Amino acid sequence: MRWLVLVLVVVLPAVAWAKPKVAVAPLDNDPDGKVTAVLVDAADDHASVTRPAKVEKAMDKLSLSELDKRALKKLRIELEVEVVIHGKVSREKGKRHVELVLSGKGKKQMTIDVAIGSPKTLKKDLSKRLDKKIEEMTGGDEDPDDDAPPARKFNDASEDKPNKHADDDRPRKHADDDRPKKHVAADDEVTDSDEDTGRRHHRHRHHGEASRNPMTTGAVWLDVGAEVARRTLTWESTGTMRPPRVGTAAGAARIGGEVYPFAFDSPTGGQAGLGLYGDYARTIGLSIAVPGTALKTPIEDGHYQIGARYRFVFGDTSIAVGGAYWRRYYIANRSSLMMATQLDMPDVDYKAFAPGAELRFAATPTVSGFVSFDVPLVMKSGDIQSATSYGRGTVIAFDVLGGVQILLGPHYALQLAGAFDQVGMKFEAAANSQAQIRSVSAATDRSYGVNATIGILY
Repeated sequence: MRWLVLVLVVVLPAVAWAKPKVAVAPLDNDPDGKVTAVLVDAADDHASVTRPAKVEKAMDKLSLSELDKRALKKLRIELEVEVVIHGKVSREKGKRHVELVLSGKGKKQMTIDVAIGSPKTLKKDLSKRLDKKIEEMTGGDEDPDDDAPPARKFNDASEDKPNKHADDDRPRKHADDDRPKKHVAADDEVTDSDEDTGRRHHRHRHHGEASRNPMTTGAVWLDVGAEVARRTLTWESTGTMRPPRVGTAAGAARIGGEVYPFAFDSPTGGQAGLGLYGDYARTIGLSIAVPGTALKTPIEDGHYQIGARYRFVFGDTSIAVGGAYWRRYYIANRSSLMMATQLDMPDVDYKAFAPGAELRFAATPTVSGFVSFDVPLVMKSGDIQSATSYGRGTVIAFDVLGGVQILLGPHYALQLAGAFDQVGMKFEAAANSQAQIRSVSAATDRSYGVNATIGILY
């Protein structure tokens, strides 16, 4: 584990330092942000990328509505990058294109025009075109002349295309081709009529954030609430001294969450998938009646886990895989009893490493579903498997949690979930163990319940 931390702390920053720094602004006419996302992945092959969400936050901070020459200079300084990539998605002769402008220090500017095919093909084409151009665009000094005419803006689908740089791969068009052409909007493009006719599109449309579902691909989820659960312990025995069945139910306080510290700008990308997760629940006021007495013994009943995951994002769906330290305990406080054996019930304290996976998916824009499955590899079981209790044996366990999240506001959601946990034990029935004395071959420890929590998400 220590070497992995050293790699993350030392190697990754060193790699990022060696790459040029590039900012990618959201593309116009890309309402779902899919083309912008492919552009970010392609640029990430050759540079350390500042992602669209952060670029728009910087534009908001600087009150920039258009990317003219002066705005680009301010943006580069604010984001501490060498190149800003901006542009639009357009349609020409029935084919969609992505038209990009790379703006560097001083008067450096280059253009790229790539036909849009499948995401895989588009990324390959963009990566190939960006490779040398990003390298050529880096370096140099800022131009002190900030009063030059504004750079080409991509806010209207009907505007003329940018002048091509001398090193652009596409052949120059004849002058007649510069005449205004009727624009035919694709189903997924945004035109002026989609907003207010005759009004120029505003740059701040937060494409990256709009295409992101905070419930399924968010960077942070923290929740707190309550749950009601029931626990049972049953036995398989062939003798007349079968242990009594155990069954209790109680309410519990619950807290949980997950965080992907590198996913605030975008849920995709190498580091964006790294995350931490955990949850903790503890019953309140639980006790069990002691047979043959008027006493009730308090029970400490709770469970928690904390671990790490890597998340894969597919649009509004995400799958996270990882592992956690996992513990579940049910321990009686026998201090008020004359003899501990008055309560014929073994304590359990399961400790395990639990690999698992979680699926999150969007049902509607405001409702998402989730299901997680863990397989605790139990290392210790507590008193129940001690030599003076039921003794050694094999243990197989699993956890299932599933439910829905309902978005109540931009950063708040209600979570409703159901949980089921089972630990199955088969005893070896060693000599003088309770399993041998009472002819017990196996036991099943189950917990199931429902919970409701309110969460904060980003």
